[in-house]
Amino acid sequence: MSIRAVVIDDEKDTLDLFCNILTSHEIQIVGKGYNGEEALFLFQKLKPDVIFLDVSMPVYDGLYALEKIRELNPNAIVFLIVEKMTLNTEMKMNRLNPSAVFREPLDVNEIIRKTHQFCLPPKDELENMQKTMITLALKNTLLELGHDELDKVTTILQKDHNMTLDDCYENPDELKLVLQDLFGESYDDILKSFKENMKSISSHHSTKHFISNLHE
Repeated sequence: MSIRAVVIDDEKDTLDLFCNILTSHEIQIVGKGYNGEEALFLFQKLKPDVIFLDVSMPVYDGLYALEKIRELNPNAIVFLIVEKMTLNTEMKMNRLNPSAVFREPLDVNEIIRKTHQFCLPPKDELENMQKTMITLALKNTLLELGHDELDKVTTILQKDHNMTLDDCYENPDELKLVLQDLFGESYDDILKSFKENMKSISSHHSTKHFISNLHE
C-alpha cells in the first residue's frame, strides 16, 4: 500500500533532497510546493495521506498552512519541519496540533517510522483489505464464466468443504481442488483470468502467496 505525500519547502534544493529521501523509502510524492498557500491548494486538490510542511517560509508559512488545513480537516496528517523553535512558534504549534514535529537536523529513520505509523493501517486491517479484494477478484472471475458457474462453485464449497468464497483466502488448496474438479483443462484459463483481475494488488506479499498456492 503506497503512502501519498505532499512536501512543502521554500528552498528548492532542500525540497528535492527531502523528496528523494522519501521516495527511496517507497513514499510516493504526489505534489511539491514552496509556500503555505500552495500547500493548502495541493492539499485540497490531491488529498494526500500526509503533508510535510516547513515552518519557516516567507509570506505564507507552514503554520498558516496547518491552520487552514485544520479548518478543512481536523484529522489530516500534517508533519511540521522546524529549524529554529521560538516560544511563539511553539505556542502556535501546540494550538494547531500538528500530527508530529521534526527538528533539524532531521532523523530520517524517525520520519519514516512516524509516517508509516500514521499513514498505514494496522496489520490486521490491511490483511482484511487484502482478503476482501481477493474475494472480489475471485467472484468477478467466476461471474465472467456465468452465474451458473459461480453458483456451482459456491454450492460445492459449502456442501463439500463447509466454506464460502470469503473462506478461500485462508484455504486456497480447497479452492484449487474445487476449480480443477469442475473445470478440468480450463483451470489454467480461469487462473489466468483471476490473475488479470488481481493485477492492482498482485504486488502484495499475501496476494502472491495466495496465487502461488493455486499454481502448485
